[in-house]
Amino acid sequence: MKKIRVLEIIGDASLFGGAVSFLSLVKGLNKERFRVFCICPPGPLFLRLQKIPEVESKAVVMRSGFDLQAVKEIRRIVDGFAPDIVHTHGTRGGWLGRLACIMERDYAPQVIYTEHLWTEEYKLDNPLNHFLQLSGLYFLELFTNCTVAVSQAVADFLIRHNICRAEKVVVIYNGVKAPKISEIKKDKGKEKVIGFVGSLTKRKGVNYLLQAVAELKEGVRLVLVGDGPEKERLLALTKRLKIDKMVSFEGLVDDPFQYYPTFDIYVQPSLDEAFGIATLEAMASGRPVIASWVGGLGELLGVSSDKIAKQDWKKTYLLAPYGLVVPPANPKALAEAMRRLLKDEELAMKLGEKARKRAKEFSAERMVSETENLYLALAD
Repeated sequence: MKKIRVLEIIGDASLFGGAVSFLSLVKGLNKERFRVFCICPPGPLFLRLQKIPEVESKAVVMRSGFDLQAVKEIRRIVDGFAPDIVHTHGTRGGWLGRLACIMERDYAPQVIYTEHLWTEEYKLDNPLNHFLQLSGLYFLELFTNCTVAVSQAVADFLIRHNICRAEKVVVIYNGVKAPKISEIKKDKGKEKVIGFVGSLTKRKGVNYLLQAVAELKEGVRLVLVGDGPEKERLLALTKRLKIDKMVSFEGLVDDPFQYYPTFDIYVQPSLDEAFGIATLEAMASGRPVIASWVGGLGELLGVSSDKIAKQDWKKTYLLAPYGLVVPPANPKALAEAMRRLLKDEELAMKLGEKARKRAKEFSAERMVSETENLYLALAD
């Protein structure tokens, strides 16, 4: 049987967010049915891709979404690999990969774009850039056979703003591979550990988490796993709040799953979130979760805006089926939610176990299977 040639393109070289799902997808694809070639910038993700058997990979520097040199290089790879399907991921990979296919005159593969970013809450600081990016998404959709949304929140945004026609949008939730169950017993009397994993950017709302921890005063320690442009500001904020001795900045790590079992509570204080890979990883590790009710996070924890009116609880937290949800950018509500779980160990334990079961619904195997079915339908 002739293999279907799939070219996977992403503009993110990290091991966070969409890049984690990208890696899981590439690893999971059936190599007897699909021949896979990957393009991404130099970095940690590329090094991981090189270790996957039967997967070809090429590092391409992507300076921006308008890097014409990158477009030319991707186009050369398209010419040489002759893919049946080009699957682009994320804003930069989506722009460059789809521009390369538009410029391709002799070869017309099926083109898929996965949106990992845009929801109603996501905003660019510069209104002109915001408008231009949305306009670009609208333009490139004309040359896209199918758009994959990583949550219903993403799909709703794309359709509501006329960026994509509803019949061209497919929701395929991100997925993670369930970790081996690890129970770390802590000595009685030790401080409680609150954890966060992700990039240290404004979008992640870590400054509000620091303010909330400052309200808890004593008996807790906050562990931040990740790095980013906001790190120095966050370090300065811990000193201003006089909690610098309570907060640990762990930096980038190869395997964040080693940290989740050490957390008593996992907190995702994001201002926007298309899906929430780190939140799902924490849930798969059996951690009780507190998350902002934005984007796809509510879907993970079992609530959506069509079930509960947000204005009814915007000053406090809400007990959801699989965790606690809080309004974004609200340190007082976040502190109140953390106090609840820190005091009510029975509730925390129950939510952690329910979260572990819920995470099984978002497995990497399911994500890969649904994506493979999409490839087969388009290649038919």
